Amino acid sequence: MNFEFSMSKMIDNNVVCLSERTKVTEAMESMHNAGVWSVIVTRRGQPEGVVTERDLLRKCFRPGEDPSEMELSDIMSYPLVTIEEDLPVGSVLKMLLMEEIRRLYVVNANGEIIGRVTQTGCLEETMNLIVGMQQIFEQM
Repeated sequence: MNFEFSMSKMIDNNVVCLSERTKVTEAMESMHNAGVWSVIVTRRGQPEGVVTERDLLRKCFRPGEDPSEMELSDIMSYPLVTIEEDLPVGSVLKMLLMEEIRRLYVVNANGEIIGRVTQTGCLEETMNLIVGMQQIFEQM
């Protein structure tokens, strides 16, 4: 059996980009429709930051705040943390776990965002590798 443990297996290509001027309620609908937990916020067409479900809960739904009046620029986290698509898996895991980053956005050679890698996705792939190796050892 051949087990591949590479970045390409960990990348989720379902990425949503929205303008910094997008209203929070519109972004929530876009996130729901796309089945994602975060959106990339763009400024003049360039990736600038990120808004996550956690940001929505912590920054929008508070006394005195009106999500229908807030824009993504009001609540986004920045700078957007990106990695190159050919970065070794070990380096990616270190960034996610040791630097406590929940998601990294993957860029291609042209600097275009092609997907994201999350702590959860890396954990799933690591578990798949361990289970696969265990099955091999049990067959020996």
